[in-house]
Amino acid sequence: MQLFSLFVTLAAAVGAFAQAVADPSINTPVGVMQCLPTQLTFSGTAPPFVITVVPEGQTGAAPLVTVGTTSDTALTWVANLPPNVNYTLVIRDALGRINGSAPFLIYPNTSSPTPTCSVVAYTPAPSSAAPAPASSAPPPSSAPAPASSPAFTPAPAIRGRVVV
Repeated sequence: MQLFSLFVTLAAAVGAFAQAVADPSINTPVGVMQCLPTQLTFSGTAPPFVITVVPEGQTGAAPLVTVGTTSDTALTWVANLPPNVNYTLVIRDALGRINGSAPFLIYPNTSSPTPTCSVVAYTPAPSSAAPAPASSAPPPSSAPAPASSPAFTPAPAIRGRVVV
């Protein structure tokens, strides 16, 4: 019985800690279509909440769009940013605490080929994985590698069991 009450106490403490860490929190929207209304839901203990949209993963960046301020736990947003780009929602509470959603994609509005809302101009920065621009300089000459021993010698394999 003591073990059970210890478990319940520990579970309650972990739950309270997890809840405190995620206050305020905002849910990641799914299926967001450009120029169509999307219901955003969030929670927190210190309203009012300011909801903004920032570039993907940049919760400290200047907002691209301020969706609104509310003391409620939901807000409707007409997705007025360019499609085919990932964004992050940010919630800020009255105490200045911020939290972000997971990245989400705004899909093109397939029912209307041209935007039916006033779209905020935004061009995301190129990915860091983008290839380097072509250079007109000739490639550096490459000399053959010396025939010496390799710089890295793997350690001999150890036989036996691994205890996990």
